[in-house]
Amino acid sequence: MILDTIAASTRVRVAAAKEKLSPSELMKRLDKIELKPGKFADALTAKDGVSIIAEIKKASPSKGLIRADFDHMEIAAQYMTADVQALSILTEPEFFKGSLQFVRDTKAKYDIPVLRKEFIVDEYQIYEAKLAGADAVLLIMAMLTDDEFKRFHSVADELKLDVLVETHNETEVKRALEYGRIIGVNNRNLQTFEEDITTCERLLPLIEGHKIKVAESAVRTHEDYEYLKGLNFDAALIGEAFMRERDIKKAVDRLRYGE
Repeated sequence: MILDTIAASTRVRVAAAKEKLSPSELMKRLDKIELKPGKFADALTAKDGVSIIAEIKKASPSKGLIRADFDHMEIAAQYMTADVQALSILTEPEFFKGSLQFVRDTKAKYDIPVLRKEFIVDEYQIYEAKLAGADAVLLIMAMLTDDEFKRFHSVADELKLDVLVETHNETEVKRALEYGRIIGVNNRNLQTFEEDITTCERLLPLIEGHKIKVAESAVRTHEDYEYLKGLNFDAALIGEAFMRERDIKKAVDRLRYGE
């Protein structure tokens, strides 16, 4: 299963990172910065309609290379002109060709909420995200036990990071609701990588009204965007539909407003 493969690879990568920068040294660096609250959650509810979390992603396991002329800062610049509400930045290097440096660079230049899109298997990655300037982290229920989910969410809360909790079936939604405030419904099956946009409609009744609701994956057209608006989703996380377009601002406008 691809998710298990990614998780195993991530654990090896985190162990190597700890060898270069010990957890205690990482904590010392964090002690020197002010722990300001992230702006991610607020950004998802500040706009009428469906807010857009625009993704910076070079590749994926299912699609391979998505954008050959990848320049994360040029992409971020185009997103800023398109008035998106937040960014999701892939930092997983092996399968998605991402980097935590992309988060550092973007936050150094732009005042926009950033989600570190990563496969989190260790608290160390949450501390890394805060030090890099991220406003939020992703916790994927399919990868975590209940104890890990509670512990990782608690660490993020202590660091004043928002948490997007990703689910893709009924069991995961029910598990996520105990601690999660931002509930993402992934329309992609994380084991097979097949997509079905109606997944978010099917799982929506399980999500309590006061939670922030985010649709992920399979959102590519204006009709998809209007579909989510009709379901009263607060936000949509969209990557591939924008990453494959040369003119990203035009792609965002087309998805929002139609042709």
